Amino acid sequence: MSWQRGKILVVGAGAVGGSMAVKLAAAGHEVAVVARGAHLHAIGQRGLCLDDPAERLCVQVRAGDDPADFGPQDVVILAVKAHQLDTVLPRLDAVLRPDTVVLAALNGIPWWYFYGDSTPYAQDAAGGWMHVDSVDPAGRLLAAVDPSHLVGCVVHASAEVVEPGLIRGNGQYRYVLGEPSHTVSQRVQALVELFSQAGCEPQATARIRDAIWMKLVGNATFNPVAALTRARMDAICANPELIALIRAGMAEIMQLARAYDCDPLVSIEQRLDIARGIGAVKISTLQDLERGRPLEIGALLHAPLELARRARLPMPTIELLGALLGELDRQMRLQAQ
Repeated sequence: MSWQRGKILVVGAGAVGGSMAVKLAAAGHEVAVVARGAHLHAIGQRGLCLDDPAERLCVQVRAGDDPADFGPQDVVILAVKAHQLDTVLPRLDAVLRPDTVVLAALNGIPWWYFYGDSTPYAQDAAGGWMHVDSVDPAGRLLAAVDPSHLVGCVVHASAEVVEPGLIRGNGQYRYVLGEPSHTVSQRVQALVELFSQAGCEPQATARIRDAIWMKLVGNATFNPVAALTRARMDAICANPELIALIRAGMAEIMQLARAYDCDPLVSIEQRLDIARGIGAVKISTLQDLERGRPLEIGALLHAPLELARRARLPMPTIELLGALLGELDRQMRLQAQ
């Protein structure tokens, strides 16, 4: 399997999805994007631009607000927030062929987390796949799209939509790709080739859940702290009191990962070093807060807390961050009414 000139639909052309769309379109692929509002209008009028320390890329791509407008695709990249999936996944039928790959580039515990997992925790009493209510109530999302289409994607990149049609990135486009079944496949290798030719840094893994936990160690701690303090990453890293809080939360997430037979891949010190290397960026949850958008709490905090309750593990730091961020989100919604 390979795509010399693939048809690729990016659902969610924000910071992450938009960056992917620009890189892939600049490499010669037929890229379309699903966006909304002023961002969609700007893309339709002027194209989509990505500005980073190395270069500025601008591309013309088809754009619309409904996936069904674009017909069957080779690859569908899901780059929306987890809480937006209930309106997105049911609309994908029109773009899926039997061999279409759906690449799920989301933060936190994904709705498909237990699909294809061979551990004892993965199946329910009836022999079906377990679901995580915090991100997939009653398993509706897992039923919305045949999960055999899915490939997991953990994103290590920082970017921000600074104005409609313009994304500013820090020059990092690292993506960890893997099968939910923890096997090596031709389609993952094809995705690695696809992103490599587009100037990105993809990595195939035979254990995508390890990569998910490694990213979550940072997301479940830095993201809520950034939103609660309105601080950029460099300011958080320079504050010893905040780092002490983050260390405690990281230790809890790492213990939870191991309880589910996963390896978080890095130590706390290594994860902090990764965060320091990101620079003076606004974390995605802070970006959402400033734009008045719903905060990404379910996948980052509520889902690991749900899994911790199943494993009977105390997580006081993550509970505290979840309570504070949840109330901030509730107050923001009330003010918007």
